[in-house]
Amino acid sequence: MRQSLSEKRTALAAVGLSVLLAAIAIVDQAGSRSLFDHASSGYASHGKHASEGALYGLLYGVAVLDALLWLLVAGLARSHRLVAAGVGVLAVLLTASLGVTLLVASEYGVHPYPPLWGVLALLPAVAGVAATALLLRRR
Repeated sequence: MRQSLSEKRTALAAVGLSVLLAAIAIVDQAGSRSLFDHASSGYASHGKHASEGALYGLLYGVAVLDALLWLLVAGLARSHRLVAAGVGVLAVLLTASLGVTLLVASEYGVHPYPPLWGVLALLPAVAGVAATALLLRRR
């Protein structure tokens, strides 16, 4: 039982990191708007306008999807270990690919997301690797 709690806690840490991404995006959008300013300055030289809704909406979408996947893994961790491990592998792959996408996305030679946002989006995948490893080890 103790081990299943550590797996669940690790999956919940990934949920917390997903919520952290959303919280930082909310604070940035409500306050300094540094993400929007960064993208706007990059697109301005090409005569294009950045969409604040699209920039922040993508971050919120990534955070919500990550949180839901890791909540599913945490819910399955205790009773359905093998299924939880499979969902954990899928969640790691999805959350990591979303984070990498934010890191490498480019349009007109402009990276609309600074590396910090990609790293923040990758953190749930890092915690998820630990949770999935615990689930697979316990199989």
